[in-house]
Amino acid sequence: MKIAIGSDHVGFPLKEEIAAYLRTMDVEVIDVGTETAEVAVDYPDYARKIAVSVSSGICDRGIAICGTGVGISIAVNKYPGIRAVLCDSVHIARQSRIHNDANVLAMGALITKPAQAKEYIEAWLATPFEGGRHLPRLAKLDIAFQQGWQDLSTLDRSKIKLGIALSPRKSVFGPLMYAGDLTAGLRAAAETGFDAVEISLRVPGDLQLSPLQKELQALGLDVCAIATGQSCLHDGFCLASADDEKRNGAVARIKGHVDFAAELGAKVILGGIRGRFTVTDEKRDSTRKAAVAAVTACAEYADKKGVKLLLEPVNRYETNWINSVNDGLQLIEEIGNPALQLLPDTYHMNIESRDMLASLSAVSKHIGYMHFSDSNRLAPGQGHIHFPAVLKTLIEDGYEGTITSEILPLPSDLEAMQQAAGYLRALLNDWNVVGRAA
Repeated sequence: MKIAIGSDHVGFPLKEEIAAYLRTMDVEVIDVGTETAEVAVDYPDYARKIAVSVSSGICDRGIAICGTGVGISIAVNKYPGIRAVLCDSVHIARQSRIHNDANVLAMGALITKPAQAKEYIEAWLATPFEGGRHLPRLAKLDIAFQQGWQDLSTLDRSKIKLGIALSPRKSVFGPLMYAGDLTAGLRAAAETGFDAVEISLRVPGDLQLSPLQKELQALGLDVCAIATGQSCLHDGFCLASADDEKRNGAVARIKGHVDFAAELGAKVILGGIRGRFTVTDEKRDSTRKAAVAAVTACAEYADKKGVKLLLEPVNRYETNWINSVNDGLQLIEEIGNPALQLLPDTYHMNIESRDMLASLSAVSKHIGYMHFSDSNRLAPGQGHIHFPAVLKTLIEDGYEGTITSEILPLPSDLEAMQQAAGYLRALLNDWNVVGRAA
């Protein structure tokens, strides 16, 4: 574990003693200052350094110290993503973790003896966050830092459903929950409040239809989409491949996924399975022509089966074919099959779009599905994407479908799911912004 520790001049002696104590616990200590008790400094300066260290992910936790702990705790709590507790007992230290997932511990050097501080820290580090009913409350703290969330109160959000991405197999593709344990993932999805699941399959035969349907029915879940990228990542079956056998293999896999999706009332995603063009410039046009023909064949097959194909633009660092939502729209218009829809992903759009909201509005008529993942590919609310504004734009433009979190399983599968569900449910639920007259 890595902990940022900082103080003003009054807190300097206690800071030094705590830093030495933490090192005996094999904690990596990042000391952000101050460097002496002899020169008066301002606690907000060191609160900022602690807050940035923790909110950026450079450090896991932070410890902030001033004379009483009051000033520096107020200052550090001004920063998004920070949940600082002013601690004066072991009980408070534990409760701040259980209920509030406190990531910064603030103490007063004038009122806390070194032995007491060590007891508080030991309890704080040893106590896990309980999650569950506390997640929506923490989500509201995160949303409160994002201007404009109040604007959602006038919009009908009842038709938006929430999904989470799972996989029955382990995969080199990271943003999947409970990869390799679908049963546990389905159970966790239901318990954390999702309406549906997106299932990433390597081959259509990974799952048997009847047992899956029974499990879904028992948990009250739907399958919103089938993701297909594992075929390309693991087996080389990619739509952009210059190898006819590999490209045709991708088409065959997609058709099998379409058959499976038709039985579940789900859509099929064409994202990672596109792969990337690896040919020379001289062969680029012919390879692209073959790739477009492959997508066209998949769309024609899906249209006959009554299944929608979701074209997901993926950022430039992962593919060189269809990076922006405008790229996706151009291919949809080029092929001209109504089975093709767009799947914008906020993580990829954060890289590719200069103006995410304007980009979404420009393609709104073609959006059939959405991925919400934050700028760091963690759960919504854990990065810097302004999701209240994104959701407002989607609803105002008429979107009524599923929003799925395709996110990294960090800090753990369950905690990531709890974070995503808590944050998004808070966006979809009404807050009593104005109190009643007495």
